[in-house]
Amino acid sequence: MKKRLIDILFILLFLVLCLIPSLGILIFGESEAAANEILSSRPSVQNRDGSFNTALLSDFSDYIADRFAFRQEMVTAWSAINAKVFSGSVEEQVILGSDGWLYYRETLDDYLGKGMSDEELEYAARNLALMQEYAENQGAAFVFTIAPNKNSLYPEHMPTYYPKGHEGSNAERLPAILEQYGVNYVDLFGVFRNEEVLYFSTDSHWNAQGAALAADHILSGLGMESSYFSGSFTNIVSHRGDLYEMLYPAGTMTEPDPQLSSGFRYICENDPNGGNAITINTTAEGREGTLLCWRDSFGISLYPYLAEKFGAATFSRASAYDLNQIETLGADTVIIELVERNLEQLITASPVFAAPSRQLSIGAKGEECFILSVTAPKAEGGLTHITGEIPRSRMDAGSGIYLAVGEQIFEACVLRGSDEEHLSFSAWIAAEDLASLSLVCCSDNVFTIYDTEMN
Repeated sequence: MKKRLIDILFILLFLVLCLIPSLGILIFGESEAAANEILSSRPSVQNRDGSFNTALLSDFSDYIADRFAFRQEMVTAWSAINAKVFSGSVEEQVILGSDGWLYYRETLDDYLGKGMSDEELEYAARNLALMQEYAENQGAAFVFTIAPNKNSLYPEHMPTYYPKGHEGSNAERLPAILEQYGVNYVDLFGVFRNEEVLYFSTDSHWNAQGAALAADHILSGLGMESSYFSGSFTNIVSHRGDLYEMLYPAGTMTEPDPQLSSGFRYICENDPNGGNAITINTTAEGREGTLLCWRDSFGISLYPYLAEKFGAATFSRASAYDLNQIETLGADTVIIELVERNLEQLITASPVFAAPSRQLSIGAKGEECFILSVTAPKAEGGLTHITGEIPRSRMDAGSGIYLAVGEQIFEACVLRGSDEEHLSFSAWIAAEDLASLSLVCCSDNVFTIYDTEMN
């Protein structure tokens, strides 16, 4: 009888423990998302077209699994146990390093020396050169810089089972090619390696002092003077690392983030998300010049230093570089900051600007006919977007792709193709009559022209 009572009590205890997470939603409310986590949407009985949602039970299960009570606390406890006992990370996006250091897994390919081919790096440099040419033709200074991955600067805390091969990474190989193409590039890698540790141990980004160092050198690349990094940093705030929050969502550990003692005087017109807004506009009284800056998450702590130096500035997190904004904003300075792990965007995202005109001597007529996609003209400048693909075998490695319209020839940006055998191209052309549109590329050092069809 006593044994049976114990069994019943054990079963009841087990059921209560199982029900606590679900019933806890009614008492304590739903668990919130942690870090950059995206939770499942609230289940709906009907689909958008009015039909019955046959996946309702599955959707409801996912919804509860993402929001049950004490979820973040349980995840944190499980992560701590795995880190302590097995020296492993339960969060697939976080690499557990030594001495409490955390690294972002998306940087692993760069760390191992994997990445773009030499040809793709050349096209990345070529595309940047085209953007710089356009900006300078609009009267704007141009600079490009790469925000280093944390493990590129501080590899000593990475797990030893990952062999370091950074010498072959995109960021190590690209600068020499940028120099060949004359791109105004600011190298931050050597700058950071010569200083104290300026990244958070539990975050993927530089701290406020690191942002100051980056700003000084970016501005120097534009011929402007600044001494942010040598200034006083005494107003320390507590920073909760993004990687730490992903791994330990209910954790409370923070790191000190020294702030510039003098502060900033610029006025921010729209920054509701603490630097995460897609577009941020600033003004600074007594300053001259207008800045157009593309940045990523590294720009959250970087942009205040740059905003302080320009009378007006626009900071964009848009994935595509729309250089038409130079004229719209009256910008006299263009900065592109791109984190190392995302360098492939230079050959996957199509920038927007009027393709430059070129003088070429056509030496051959190709037999093939290529299909092009043509969009309606943009309102700004009346530009028509033309895209397509061409087999790599039809052109010399690293050479350009051009579009001929009547007597005019325009150079396109070269992008990664749909497979390894093809390359894509993109060009914005201010032309009304595209009936005579042809494709031109260089093969065996001879420019060959091909007929095209539009879909």
